[in-house]
Amino acid sequence: MKLLFVSLFFSVSLWRQQKISLKTQSGDSITVVKEIIYYNNKPISKTIEKDIVYNSKYNRLIEQGGTILLFLEMDGRPDYNYLEAFRITKQKATDLVACVYNDNHQRHGPAPFTDMDNDGKLEFGGFDLTEGYAAEDSMYYCPSKYYEISHGNIVFDSALTKKMDLKENGIYLPKPLDKDGNCCVVIKKPGNTNSR
Repeated sequence: MKLLFVSLFFSVSLWRQQKISLKTQSGDSITVVKEIIYYNNKPISKTIEKDIVYNSKYNRLIEQGGTILLFLEMDGRPDYNYLEAFRITKQKATDLVACVYNDNHQRHGPAPFTDMDNDGKLEFGGFDLTEGYAAEDSMYYCPSKYYEISHGNIVFDSALTKKMDLKENGIYLPKPLDKDGNCCVVIKKPGNTNSR
């Protein structure tokens, strides 16, 4: 009997965790259940074929200029988790962008949905995991991607991306892929002037 109760409790707890419930500023409900997005209990998306992190603190709605944006954290294992952004209407959830994020648990901050470059807009993004390189004076270039939320739109933030890449890599490369199209080219470690 004890085993049945524990098993039933675990099943109920697991089911509860598989739901995200959010409210718009006007009081409409946006829910995510079993990888489907609902607007006032009406399905507005196909099944999301990714692993949603249902208990993430980054799952949220951001409303600007009459536009509703839904952000969901996705399990990116073996790489870092990432955020998937959707534009929400009563009829449809439109997938806009997917982007890895950094915070104190994934590499190092700044955390998503903060004004990272003091321009008055919220940003999210970051660097994913990269492989180590055998030579001590060199490394694989580690590219980032950052986006800002501006007037209900999600826009690639090229200035912040360049700033963060310079900080991380010591240089900025707009095309970091190697000659075979793989990520990424080998560069000297920042501050290292020794030749390879």
